[in-house]
Amino acid sequence: MSKRNCPVCGGRQSKAIKQIRMKIPSDYRLPETYGVAACENCGFVYADTSASKEDYDWYYAHCNFYGDDSKDDNSERYEMTEELLERFFQKDSKLLELGAGNGRFEVALKRNGYTDVTGTDPSAESVARLLNEGIRAYAASIYDEVHKEEMGKYDGIFLFEVAEHLLFPGKGVENAAKMLKKDGVFIISVPDYSQIGADKSPVANYFNLEHINYFSEKSLNSLLARFGMERVAQKRYGVDLVQAYRKTGSVGPMEKDTATETAVCEYFGQKREQEERVKALIAELRAAKTELFVWGTGSYVMSLFATTDLGQCNIKGFLDNNKIKQGREMFGLPIYPPSYLKEEGAAVLVCSMLNGECIKEQIEKMHSEVCVFLA
Repeated sequence: MSKRNCPVCGGRQSKAIKQIRMKIPSDYRLPETYGVAACENCGFVYADTSASKEDYDWYYAHCNFYGDDSKDDNSERYEMTEELLERFFQKDSKLLELGAGNGRFEVALKRNGYTDVTGTDPSAESVARLLNEGIRAYAASIYDEVHKEEMGKYDGIFLFEVAEHLLFPGKGVENAAKMLKKDGVFIISVPDYSQIGADKSPVANYFNLEHINYFSEKSLNSLLARFGMERVAQKRYGVDLVQAYRKTGSVGPMEKDTATETAVCEYFGQKREQEERVKALIAELRAAKTELFVWGTGSYVMSLFATTDLGQCNIKGFLDNNKIKQGREMFGLPIYPPSYLKEEGAAVLVCSMLNGECIKEQIEKMHSEVCVFLA
């Protein structure tokens, strides 16, 4: 029996696909292992984790922060949704984003003439940013009970790259449905995990500390149908999926997802060759006692600490663009801004599964003598 109910249908019977292992700092309060599982009833693939809602609340409040500009600039969200905005809303429509982060989507809406925009986020800093931009905002969790004055208030609600992080995504969708007007439109974006096995681009770290729901077109439809919402539009950007749903109030049917389990298994097969190459590289660095800075402090680094010799290497410290993390420690070692390389010479091991080449160029522009290895 699963540790966690299926987030889409609520089932408890699942099939194990793979165990994910990471070495996680003790102050993160999250387990170091979880299983990737497929629901026997609806086919949804998800992280079968023992972590609680309180564990994730602590982690997002103290260990990561999506309002930092260096983390995610949200610069493409307006462009991604512009066609949908013009199709479903007027310039004076009441619009709300749940999980506004650094607020750039709200700023873009305002800049493009939308006059009634609100953002919510659990972070007081994110809310302060929005208020400073003259945008209505308040602090709230997606799990909070909906206040009476918010019931049926909004013509449009947005949830971008949030649902894959939620322990209880159904509660978030239920709250969004409550806040929508009848015939209002809910626009949601998630990575489509049914597409990752077919993606021949560099292998991304799709199974990490934060992504715990592995949605597809079908599983997203099934989840939204439970709360009286029917899909009316879709856009794709690589593996990123943007879907629009209209609130009908009528519960719809469940569609069994059989594609995602296959894609996930293919992904792990593709990743195996990369894992062996990286393991061998790190073993060589350890044997040579090479002085290293490790670029990155996220889930990929944590997985390497758990599955390779990285923890036994001669590491001088970590580098990270995220200003929130700079000045802290990880595994007893300091986290520096990249500019620190201008003062210190050493090799750098870049632990980024998607942006390694860009980071390598950034390093070489700062310090041409530094030797860069891509994990």
